[in-house]
Amino acid sequence: MRRSLLMCLIVLPVAALGACAPALSPGTAESASPSARPAAAVLPGLDPLLPNLLEAAGEGSPLRISDAKEESCLDLTHDDNWNTLTRTMASVDGRYADHPSAQGSMDALKAYLQEDGWALDDEVRNEENKNGVVYEVSFHKDELSLTARYDHAARDGRRFVELVITSPCVENPDDHQMIRSSLDPEYGSFSQHYDHNAEKADGSGAVSTP
Repeated sequence: MRRSLLMCLIVLPVAALGACAPALSPGTAESASPSARPAAAVLPGLDPLLPNLLEAAGEGSPLRISDAKEESCLDLTHDDNWNTLTRTMASVDGRYADHPSAQGSMDALKAYLQEDGWALDDEVRNEENKNGVVYEVSFHKDELSLTARYDHAARDGRRFVELVITSPCVENPDDHQMIRSSLDPEYGSFSQHYDHNAEKADGSGAVSTP
């Protein structure tokens, strides 16, 4: 799962940020949710949400969409049947110049999510120059879980915000084809896990975000 951390938010080197590990990463044992909708049904609902989150973060925000796809809950390097247990995963991240701008975006995102009907699960706030997590907030809505996290690397002053959205793992037939949203930066690029030819034929291509 590239750099994302689900239910945790960041994607900088662990040594620099004390990054938190995803709540579930490929290869992590987890039973499928029998009642959740499959990722293919959940993913389209994120297409309007992700741009709204970028807008809510404020004008000039460095946040960009880094993932918007269905991903395997299994280890892609060891499991041949990686497509039989999948979930939805989307992430937005960006590096900020200072604390006021990073915290301002986090506060704006929290307000937007609450207005949009997301239920607050947890909130942690630390001193602005703490090495590691400065602010973290998590929500849920329907079957989706969302975590927004702001990290500070004391070594070089980097301030990084990442927001990750995931759905529960759901079992699929053996011939299941995983999909990516056209908002995913890798949409249309070669992949053994996605039908990149169909994505190219779709014509929408990866969408550049403001």
